[in-house]
Amino acid sequence: MDEQTALVLALQLVALFSIAGALLVYLLCKIRASNGPEAPGSSPGGGKAVLVTCADNCVGLQIAIHLANRGFRVFAGLKDGASSGSPDDSVSSRIIRAWQKYRESLVGPCHGALVALPLDVTREDLLHEAVDIIRAHLPAGEDGIWAVINTSGLSYRGRLDQQDIAHWDAILKTNVVGVLRTARTFQGFLRSASGRLVNFGVSHGDEAGLVAYTASRYAVEGASNALRKELEPAGIKVVTLNLARVTPEMMFVSPRLKTNEGEGEISVDMGGCIEYQPVVLSKHSLRVLDVAVTTGTPKQSYDLTPMKQWKPVHFIKSIIV
Repeated sequence: MDEQTALVLALQLVALFSIAGALLVYLLCKIRASNGPEAPGSSPGGGKAVLVTCADNCVGLQIAIHLANRGFRVFAGLKDGASSGSPDDSVSSRIIRAWQKYRESLVGPCHGALVALPLDVTREDLLHEAVDIIRAHLPAGEDGIWAVINTSGLSYRGRLDQQDIAHWDAILKTNVVGVLRTARTFQGFLRSASGRLVNFGVSHGDEAGLVAYTASRYAVEGASNALRKELEPAGIKVVTLNLARVTPEMMFVSPRLKTNEGEGEISVDMGGCIEYQPVVLSKHSLRVLDVAVTTGTPKQSYDLTPMKQWKPVHFIKSIIV
């Protein structure tokens, strides 16, 4: 083999390895994209259906709006309207309607959607009605939910010897039995989409005055571990989210809209934001939530952190992007 032939052969080998390397990088990027959160401004939801069981509290409302902004078709349960069958009067429902109007005003395609429906995890009839409502809103040919996120919760603070036993019953009925009812009701939907059930687990830093509530959170943690093994053959993942240093009052407090001083009127800025308080989850927590919801093989649990500084006297703007 002469020197010129050897040089040509070497150049061909270099080109071949370059092409192979480029293909390998491309495949790695595709795998990473399918198993992780998308970059800001993209639409990782792709119109996938997600149920947030309660948007009457601040953590549920924030999660519902965030996922809708990220391109998911979010069904947000509103307990306040469950008795009348029409969730139209609560603060959360007004915030959701403002979000919907804002999205309608945008130019260009909007992949996300936010649909309110009456839902109470302690009522079997409303759970089954929710199935029918969701099925009616799914695109033709679809019959599955990508994720069911249990944000329903209840707590009472006080010394054990001073609490009414009825409070314990209400906590367990909502926080524990409600999770089990939800899992059973939407198991078929999740199986169809190889979806995931997302529950709030144990918060770090147990404190006095929350004995019954803490017991319910440990019960949900244990139930999630057992459900994970039971539902795995059906292709359903079970994920727990743990919040550190956040009180249940902060998680489950009802959102409040900003009002004009002296007028008592609702002030909703339609220029791109809705003003309400409080906002519970930090930007970092929302990124972790994105991973838990979008990744193809989620971990069993994720730790979320609350807002570093939460001042109830101030209103926080939830930006719609």
